Amino acid sequence: MYNKKQNTKPQVISYDRVKSYMQWMIERYGDYSAKTLLQKANLLFKDDKQFNEPALEYLIERGIVDDRRYAERLTASLTEKNIGPNKIKEKLYVKGFSSQIINECVSAVETTDEDYFDKALTLKIRKFGEDPIEELKLKQKALRHLIAKGFSYSIANKAVSYSDNED
Repeated sequence: MYNKKQNTKPQVISYDRVKSYMQWMIERYGDYSAKTLLQKANLLFKDDKQFNEPALEYLIERGIVDDRRYAERLTASLTEKNIGPNKIKEKLYVKGFSSQIINECVSAVETTDEDYFDKALTLKIRKFGEDPIEELKLKQKALRHLIAKGFSYSIANKAVSYSDNED
């Protein structure tokens, strides 16, 4: 019914082909960490992996792949979305960044505990209302929600039991 191409020969894996594939991935889908890009290249070119690391090194030398720059941008983006520091660290770790880069990026964000408290309070008010939560099950649910968003227990507990009358 359908004509299949019988004589399709496999393409030869070369340094230029691997390098152009990595550049195409970055142009098409945006930034990648070096680890993720290498994993994708290893998956596609699994028959011959000898060119994957040299091609990645070429892109790193030229500044096309820069883990620190990508991690800083991602951290700033996640900070704007009211996400706590623990969740930011988790998301950066999943992307494949080193712990040194993760710690530098999270500590470079100029936020204090008061800023994180404000973000946690915003999330609490959005989901559970402005009044302090007294009911035990609802309080536990609110704490779990805020902790899952990456806030520490102390900040989450303070946000859950906060009321405007305390000023």
